Amino acid sequence: MIFVIDPTPHIALRKISSLLAITALLIISVFFAFSASAQDTDEQTLILADEMRFDDNTNVVVAIGNVEIERDGRILLADSVTYDQTGDLVTAKGNVTLVDTNGSVLFFEEAEITGDLKEGFAREVQILLADKSRMAARLIRRREGNINELRRAVYTACDLDCEGESVWQIKARKVVHDQDDQLMTYNDAWVELLGIPVFYTPYLAHPDPTADRRSGLLAPSVGGGSNLGFSYAQPYYWNIAPDKDATFTPLYTSSAGRGAIGEYRQLFPEGEFSLFGSLVVDDQDNPNEDFRGHVKARARWDIDERWRTGADVHLASDDTFLRRYDFDAPTWLTSNAFVERFGTQSYFAVNAYYFQRQRRTVAAGSTPFVAPLVDYSFVGKPVRGGGYFTADASALALYRNDGSDQTRLSTKLGWHVPYISPRGGMYTLRATLRGDGYYVRDVVDPVSGANFTGFEGRAIPQISMEWRYPLVKSGATITQQLEPIVQGIISPIGQNPDTIPNEDSRDFEFDDTNLFSDQRFSGYDRVEGGARINYGLRWSAYGNSGKSLDVMVGQSYRFDKDNTFALESGLDGHFSDYVGHVTVRPSSYLDLSYRFRLDQSDFSTERSEFSASVGTNMFRLGANYIFLKPSDASIIELGDREELYAFFDTRLSKYWSLKGSHREDLGPGGGSIRSSIGIEYEDECFIFGLDIADDNTEDRDFQSGFSVILRFTLKTIGEVRLSSSVGVDQ
Repeated sequence: MIFVIDPTPHIALRKISSLLAITALLIISVFFAFSASAQDTDEQTLILADEMRFDDNTNVVVAIGNVEIERDGRILLADSVTYDQTGDLVTAKGNVTLVDTNGSVLFFEEAEITGDLKEGFAREVQILLADKSRMAARLIRRREGNINELRRAVYTACDLDCEGESVWQIKARKVVHDQDDQLMTYNDAWVELLGIPVFYTPYLAHPDPTADRRSGLLAPSVGGGSNLGFSYAQPYYWNIAPDKDATFTPLYTSSAGRGAIGEYRQLFPEGEFSLFGSLVVDDQDNPNEDFRGHVKARARWDIDERWRTGADVHLASDDTFLRRYDFDAPTWLTSNAFVERFGTQSYFAVNAYYFQRQRRTVAAGSTPFVAPLVDYSFVGKPVRGGGYFTADASALALYRNDGSDQTRLSTKLGWHVPYISPRGGMYTLRATLRGDGYYVRDVVDPVSGANFTGFEGRAIPQISMEWRYPLVKSGATITQQLEPIVQGIISPIGQNPDTIPNEDSRDFEFDDTNLFSDQRFSGYDRVEGGARINYGLRWSAYGNSGKSLDVMVGQSYRFDKDNTFALESGLDGHFSDYVGHVTVRPSSYLDLSYRFRLDQSDFSTERSEFSASVGTNMFRLGANYIFLKPSDASIIELGDREELYAFFDTRLSKYWSLKGSHREDLGPGGGSIRSSIGIEYEDECFIFGLDIADDNTEDRDFQSGFSVILRFTLKTIGEVRLSSSVGVDQ
């Protein structure tokens, strides 16, 4: 044990040895009075004081003036410290400050501690916790070496204003801080907002700042509306272990039954697993108690540094459950299991897929199940001259309960030669050979109407040459690039027999992103064939201050018409429609973007997308506009689609922000789709949010309509969410 004392001249040398022995006991008692546990007295201790005295008659040791005691990272500061050996009592007085190793700081004028280190007492204490939250109490008593008991206490996570007030605080008759359990409990507590009592509870508990996670009740969610009626959800969090936890939430609704929501999460050294789901007994519309629910699970496992496997499961009992009970509800729920390998020059994957439609009802049994889908890709190393070899393979088995099935095997070999000429021309020669083999069942022949079951195959050789010639001009403040692009492709035409069903190439849209693609279809079932030339021009300009302009326009010419493309696709004739984009950023405050497809004969608009945003982080205003005609005859009955989305986001002050949005269907018979506005206040300790929305969508037992959501978040405590909605007329 090391003691460093700064003595004043009047301390007698004859008392040094006795002072050292007595001070050892003094230091241990004072320093650990409000810490978690007693420490071995052999630990090193540093003592600094202006003056130290010892009274042989009373057995009292006194350290006076700028007393500082440090041990194991803990620091005690005081104007004076006294140890009474007879009464085994340590007293610290005057500007007493205790800094603990967990980051908490205690302030008081006077503290008394017993020599056994298990009892302590102080009045008028103030505490700054490790997360910068604050406590104050009329009295604090330490017992059992790890429990601080506070009387007439106040807790807040807010900074105090010039008058010592906070946005919110919790006042309690009694607060117990158990440092071993890392838990703070309140008895007879009032939550005050802006000094006004708004909520009383006889009991409240939350983790202290040193706790990462604690089991216990979380803040509830209360709502009301046409979908669920009155609803109440009370989550309970279970901290099972450092690598796993769970949340269980009983759910009550007055109009849509009762049930529960659950979530489980676990981490492994090689992966992770999570499970989220719900189960509801909806007996309001069905007296026979209709069970409804969903499950959403995710698993990942790293087998080794190259192999991994995993699965995503997303299923619902019916196609309106997720929206009605306010869960995430995409148009399709996708369940997938996979295994994959990442090689230095290759990639291999095996997948299985199952889908559930969540919007418009599809015919029962018509949704496909895919198992397996096998993909392999290989890219060889460049040889002399820069050429390199590629190989791709894909295998698929697709099944339906009611409809056509498909089994497919595809392979593709390619040779690629990039070349840059001495004058800067960029050439890329590609030669590929692809083969597809199919076994199909119950495919309907569009001519005869008969079902076809059997084998079908095709071989697709293709060669292409692409030329780019980027011309660059650099100035003092701006750099420009002009780049003409020409691509020629030759492959057989008529490679899409009716006996090969189109399963993976339905989502086709001709635009500037695939103008120079060798194959514009996203899947394997449809092939773009014939001799064709794609050409375009791109001009870009970049300023020193981040300003930019990017313009591209192009077209495709086909030597032979290909009836693979629908009349509305823009590729049905010899000359395609014009496609391109314009992106402008004249300053950091303005962004403009326009993408288009124009009819090649009269330049009428076939597709138009425009987006703009203006402003700073303090105020941002934006709009997105889209107009498009159907690109597939199968959806032409839906007509043209035209939609406008506008939004704004502004920070009114340091703490207040306002945002809003509106989505409008501009087509015939259209109207407002959804409008919303929200205001939020957020400071270092409190979040208040008010969101109002008017949603004009509905689907059977799901009703949207007018909704109001109130959010109160007391940081370090939790969030209370109140919601109400009025559904649209059916």
